[in-house]
Amino acid sequence: MDTKHAVSWLWWLKLLVIGGASLLLLLLGINTLLSAYLLKNPLEFIMLFFSASFMILLGLTGLIYPACRIHAFLKDDGKA
Repeated sequence: MDTKHAVSWLWWLKLLVIGGASLLLLLLGINTLLSAYLLKNPLEFIMLFFSASFMILLGLTGLIYPACRIHAFLKDDGKA
């Protein structure tokens, strides 16, 4: 059986949900990072800066995962 036909719609749905949630987390992290620069208190700036950096890192990682899975699926092209 060809591997392209073996992948169900749940596999695509899972990757789309992960990608969508990661995109939202990335955008929230960028928004938080930009708002951190408007703060006057240096301690609040440090807390928001590091939390925004962590959110951006998680968002980027969550976007790379589905991209790599889809790339590997399309590159395989049913050879195995």
